Amino acid sequence: MFRRFVLAFVTLLLIVSMVPTAYGQGPVTVKLWMHVHPPRVALDEELIAQFEAENPDIDVEYTTVPDQEWDTALATALASGGGPDLFNQATFAMGDFYNQGILAPIDPVAAGYADVQAIFDAYSFGDSLLAGAVFDDVLYGLPTELSTYACYANDDLWAAAGLDPATDFPSTWEELKDVAEQLTIRDESGALVQRGFDFHWGNSIFTLLIFNPMVQQLGGNMIDEVNLTASIDTPEVRQVMGYWNDWVNTWKLGGPQYEIDRTAFLAGNLATDCDFGNWGVPQMVDAGINYSIHPQPRWAEAVSNNAMATYAYFFMVNSGASPEVQAAAWKLAGFLTDHPQEYFDVAGLFQSKKSFVESEAFAENEIMPIFLQEMGVSLYHPRIPGFFEVADALMRGRDRIIVGGESMDVVLPELEQEVNDILARAAAR
Repeated sequence: MFRRFVLAFVTLLLIVSMVPTAYGQGPVTVKLWMHVHPPRVALDEELIAQFEAENPDIDVEYTTVPDQEWDTALATALASGGGPDLFNQATFAMGDFYNQGILAPIDPVAAGYADVQAIFDAYSFGDSLLAGAVFDDVLYGLPTELSTYACYANDDLWAAAGLDPATDFPSTWEELKDVAEQLTIRDESGALVQRGFDFHWGNSIFTLLIFNPMVQQLGGNMIDEVNLTASIDTPEVRQVMGYWNDWVNTWKLGGPQYEIDRTAFLAGNLATDCDFGNWGVPQMVDAGINYSIHPQPRWAEAVSNNAMATYAYFFMVNSGASPEVQAAAWKLAGFLTDHPQEYFDVAGLFQSKKSFVESEAFAENEIMPIFLQEMGVSLYHPRIPGFFEVADALMRGRDRIIVGGESMDVVLPELEQEVNDILARAAAR
């Protein structure tokens, strides 16, 4: 009888040891994956150590992946049913993750909030800026980095042209053309030596980060992210495409044949650039550019006050993780996002937590209030499955018109069909 009792007792101990989390006798392990951003890594490690000390029932496995491998490594791991429990990824990929059922809705209590509304209330422009992680009125993430673009002026080049950005910076796209003409320098043959302004032509995502917001200012929208449909052959798209085409072919103020705008601006060969974020400031300092920062232009007849698209990185939780791991992951995400000033000061990553935005340090910052105001009135880029495929198609269509000289009457209907086909295929994956 005694031997049976001992055997039963040992068996029970063995079972308990195999499922320590369920019996509260062992720590929960959260696998956290992040892309490499060197200034942030040391701060991550410091705060994770603090979190583990304050939460001895949670262990954190912290993994960083080089930028060039990040998107593929994360998508592959998550698609296989494995990968991290908590990860930090850009809104560009969020449409695919949501479509694949990878994302777990936020657990506000685990993250340290009374409810979901309390999360929105904790952020300046919470409704606008947390919208990047909202699908069907459900919140799926906490922001770790919020970004949009503002316009940088090379004040020395403006002064050389007899202009002062403080008073002469254009508020409309129509005015920008006239100001850019004054800032443009050509040689005797008419070739551009210095551009007054130019768009970013080299990366397809800018068709969704810059071109589409200009369409939205007019009341249109190329991509319906709810119904996953495209509306490209529209008067609003034609107006924006016409402006970009005139910039290159009629006014001859720039185009894809020239040095990328950001590179040219940092080299002192471009007087105005409108696709740097707040992260551009250290680059200006390193390049010795005497700069000032200004809001984006709007159309004179704009019906929406949005600037360029907002994009962001959010902490998201893997829906395949167990309930106790999900709760621990949200607790870690809530802790890490409760240090907005440290992440801004150390790594240049902006979060609009009111605890930071309403601080004296933020009020004394010379540039961030402009970026926050632009983000607060703007819209996220479409968060769609097949984001990069759609962007590539849009760039090909743009270049058929602007570089190839094809008619919008031919290209836009074909482009609309192509993008609708891409969206349908991506949604079915």
